[in-house]
Amino acid sequence: MARWNEAEFVERAGRIARDHAVTKKTLNDLSEKVARDENLQPDEIRTLVRLANVATFQELFKSRDAANGGDKMIEFESGDPEAVIHRIVDSAQSDPQTANIHNDKLASWELPDQMSAKRRGFELEAPGREKTASELDQESAPRPMRRDLAVLALRKLASEFEMERLSAGTLWESTLSKLAAEFRKAPGYGPAYASFEKDAFAEHGLDCWPEIVCLRETARLPTIPKPSSEKVASLQGHHVTEDTAELRLLKQALDARADYDKFVASLAWIKQNMPAMGR
Repeated sequence: MARWNEAEFVERAGRIARDHAVTKKTLNDLSEKVARDENLQPDEIRTLVRLANVATFQELFKSRDAANGGDKMIEFESGDPEAVIHRIVDSAQSDPQTANIHNDKLASWELPDQMSAKRRGFELEAPGREKTASELDQESAPRPMRRDLAVLALRKLASEFEMERLSAGTLWESTLSKLAAEFRKAPGYGPAYASFEKDAFAEHGLDCWPEIVCLRETARLPTIPKPSSEKVASLQGHHVTEDTAELRLLKQALDARADYDKFVASLAWIKQNMPAMGR
């Protein structure tokens, strides 16, 4: 029977997450195999499956970060600890050999052979011995409540993501403020905003519209209606851009906003799954 510490639970859950990414087997199937192999108890299964959910989310989060510029959505079927427990219990009840489990354990030496132990010189407890008051007190004392490791992991992850979200939002605002300052310079000392805006739409399409709106507001320029996708597509097909410091700052702002949205979505996933993780 497994009696893992916290690090071992986390390590085994990480192994399940990696197996899921490679084999595409469900988290329930992978968790059930580990639970059977290690003869886990229900509370241990709950902890394992919940930690596997967290580990899988982290694996997919990292892979999304590396692929498609971080735009890939995180979608996976979470493991259900209660379903895993029921599957193990149901299969045990339907197993015709369950009735002989006592004899099977004796045959496999899982239960002690008292005569063998006596021959080896071990002291055996006398049958029918009454337990002392201290022994009874220890048995009746409530077991200390263990906070679910998955809940702790999710809270730690949420704290990290919140810091990253705030950092990305701050970077977005500071980058656009720096960019707007260039366009507030006196004529002849700074870049022409009209040329920059045309380059921005040609380079990034309507993806940069939030930045354009913020730039015009920060630089105290008049607002404009959002251009049509057809007009922007035509511009992208004919206008040739050059690599400028202003376009590099705009790209930095776009990346910061993508990170911000990514961490907002991740925090929403954690919030959605947190109640189901608690006990």
